[in-house]
Amino acid sequence: MTNGAGDPDDLSALLGERLTRYVDLWRSASAKLSTDDYHADDLVDDWFRWIGMLVRDATATVTIIARGASGADRGDPAG
Repeated sequence: MTNGAGDPDDLSALLGERLTRYVDLWRSASAKLSTDDYHADDLVDDWFRWIGMLVRDATATVTIIARGASGADRGDPAG
């Protein structure tokens, strides 16, 4: 949501993009596991990547909720 308008289409696109990243991470780990090519360093890399994505998405979710509650996306003077 680069324009800050809170357009539902933008939110859907953002959610789709983020979901794709989670699926890609899962598929990458699954492919390595199925070929017995998954090592301890892969686990650490995947863990930190997953945690990083989770923290970023949690922060974005809180921001969206706070903006909605404050009226900032509606252009209210109090927001």
